[in-house]
Amino acid sequence: MIIFSYERRGKIKGAAAELNPGEQFELFRWRVESDTFNQRHLAALKREVAMGVEDLERGRFQTYVDANVMRLAEDVGRSGRERLAKARKNPKA
Repeated sequence: MIIFSYERRGKIKGAAAELNPGEQFELFRWRVESDTFNQRHLAALKREVAMGVEDLERGRFQTYVDANVMRLAEDVGRSGRERLAKARKNPKA
């Protein structure tokens, strides 16, 4: 895997910005079809799945039933109405 410094990455971005749209598309397509990109993307997905499983095992995620979702929606709606009412009473300039 190739790791670029921030300076080099900036130069590459600058050079890519000077390309016409067709060339930019070809560069993008080449990049996302490259094995390095796919390996990095797969590694990132594996990390996210591992973190999700760990969170689930530690009970950091709450399962939502319809009643919980409805209560959340009601809370959001109520807080939104309260904010609108406050904004009407105290308009900024």
